[in-house]
Amino acid sequence: MNSENESTPEHPKEGPGKDRDIFSRIYYAFNSIKLTVFLFIILGLVSIIGTIIEQGAEPSKYAQAYSEETIRLFNTLGLFDMYHTFWFFTLLLLLVLNLTVCTIERLPRVWRFARDIKPELEEGDEKKHPFRETVQVQGGADKVEQTLKGYAKFPVWMIAVDLAAIGLAIFFVRQYNLNLLEFVAFIVIPLLYVVVLNFRGKIFRSEKDGTVYFFLNQWLLSRFGVYIVHISTLIIFLGAIMGSLFGFKGFMAVTEGETLNQMFVREHRMVDSMPRPIAALFGGGEAAAPGQSREYKTLPFAIRCDDFSIDYYPDTGRVKDYTSDLVVIRDGKEVVRKTIEVNDPLVVDDIYFYQSSYGQSRRPALVVFSITQPGGEARQYRTQVNGKFRIDGTAVDVQVTSFVPDFTIVNGRITQRSPEMINPAVYITAKNNQKDLFSGWVFPNYPEHSVETGDFKFEFIDYWGGQYTGLQVAYDPGVETVWIGCSLMVVGLMISFFHSHQRVWARVRGSQVVLAASTHKNRMAFEKKFNHLTEQLNKE
Repeated sequence: MNSENESTPEHPKEGPGKDRDIFSRIYYAFNSIKLTVFLFIILGLVSIIGTIIEQGAEPSKYAQAYSEETIRLFNTLGLFDMYHTFWFFTLLLLLVLNLTVCTIERLPRVWRFARDIKPELEEGDEKKHPFRETVQVQGGADKVEQTLKGYAKFPVWMIAVDLAAIGLAIFFVRQYNLNLLEFVAFIVIPLLYVVVLNFRGKIFRSEKDGTVYFFLNQWLLSRFGVYIVHISTLIIFLGAIMGSLFGFKGFMAVTEGETLNQMFVREHRMVDSMPRPIAALFGGGEAAAPGQSREYKTLPFAIRCDDFSIDYYPDTGRVKDYTSDLVVIRDGKEVVRKTIEVNDPLVVDDIYFYQSSYGQSRRPALVVFSITQPGGEARQYRTQVNGKFRIDGTAVDVQVTSFVPDFTIVNGRITQRSPEMINPAVYITAKNNQKDLFSGWVFPNYPEHSVETGDFKFEFIDYWGGQYTGLQVAYDPGVETVWIGCSLMVVGLMISFFHSHQRVWARVRGSQVVLAASTHKNRMAFEKKFNHLTEQLNKE
């Protein structure tokens, strides 16, 4: 067997001639791989800076970390919010132009190469290909055709891949409420790649002057893998630019029982910071409402927090999980209800509300009890500390005189250990027509040590309104576009790295078979396959 270098499509020349005009010179300046590498290095360095310098933090945090001169310099350079600066946007635009020009210049040549592949191996053509062999075959053209079909046969393991892909697609569709763009990113593009895997190449057969020609063309798509990556990169940048121009991030602190329709803006829409005539072209440049700072944004709906709860690990007292019961109110009507937790946000009009933090509210909270009378049903009662309520249908008044969210006993006295609702204790006093019935501490975590409440069953439910839920608000209209680009990039990289364009020719004249083959990468693995093919043909 002989081998030599395979001829490849001609690479375009970079750089224009001296006689080209200024526009051609600019155009060909973008047709440079060196420029691509340079821009990627610059973006990488910028991203490192953006990781070291926290983006979009509170001014007080920067004041603690940097001097006034450093803060002034970083503000001038936009390093505190650099992903929304004009110069970062310009870097992305330059890379988009660079990839676009490189693709325009190189893709047509690869397309013509793929289109003009000659299926017949004429006399002497085998010398042009790196792998070639001449063998004597008993059975002639029919034997060659059967051997080539075995070479390109459908592998059994692909059935498992197909079933797994279909199963995962059904699971994701049923498990998640995907919109159209998410469906394309997570279902359509991966399934298309699996479909492509099922095609193992087609065998072409032709006859001319008593000579039979065969041609097997496999994974021609692998030559276009790099351009799929190019296109996916452009799609990702397009999504990032859309998010920077029209997206925003903010924060809401909603106390239990409170309804808010305003958020504090942490990252403004980039389009609003542009000059008014330019911003108007994109529907931006909105001014703040009368009496409203640009640091706050009014939402087209309101968010109400019905309840906020925290679960703790019993042994350590560390926070295990915290959730918020949220209600969306639009035009005075409740339209959506959802209990959110970390990584399970509420989504309204493509605006995401993430559970991000919590804290103690300054509003007076309500102690909530569930009380069951003899032979009756449980009812809830609420009152502030030092407030009281009357049990329905009785003359019994209950007063809450003290509340401790996390108690411990020091020298025989109940004291507060922390403001967290880990181990609460409530002191209550009950009177019937001014006559004392009982008084003492109620310990929800230790009911056996709680005060005896006679015929009434007291159960502590919540300290409602004493905490706020911190919601991170994010709107990014380009996120689905980025997902499509990422999914397409994964497919393009797999096609580029795990597949190679393989071609096999055969010229059969009587019992003599001349084989020729080529691949544009991974020659060692292909050489083994080619040797195996010749061995199969040599078998009697």
